[in-house]
Amino acid sequence: MREKPKYLPPTLRDKHRYIAFQVIGERAFTKDEIKRAIWDASLSTLGVLGSAKAKPWFIKFDERSQTGIVRVDRKHVKELRLALTLVTEINGSKAIFRTLGTSGTIKRLRRKFLAEHDWR
Repeated sequence: MREKPKYLPPTLRDKHRYIAFQVIGERAFTKDEIKRAIWDASLSTLGVLGSAKAKPWFIKFDERSQTGIVRVDRKHVKELRLALTLVTEINGSKAIFRTLGTSGTIKRLRRKFLAEHDWR
């Protein structure tokens, strides 16, 4: 018989925070462009080691409202917010990231910061 796979108890798991952001730019951007911009911003600002520690992870992006969610390690929220604010262009078009807020759960993030942008 196969045994159940072992899993980490909650006390040993990494603790994450979720950042809601809005992209303001000359044109509408696609999900892939935003994903690449977040990763490039993290690498250029934090470096390879800092990005590995921060563990930025793209969660979701709504192309209609140009808002999205990114996950980061709880100890590195300020560093990732700094990296996002330093973005000035995406694929040759001028753009900036506006941080709407930070939360410990996606559900609360959607209720508190993304409800006005028609997120469910």
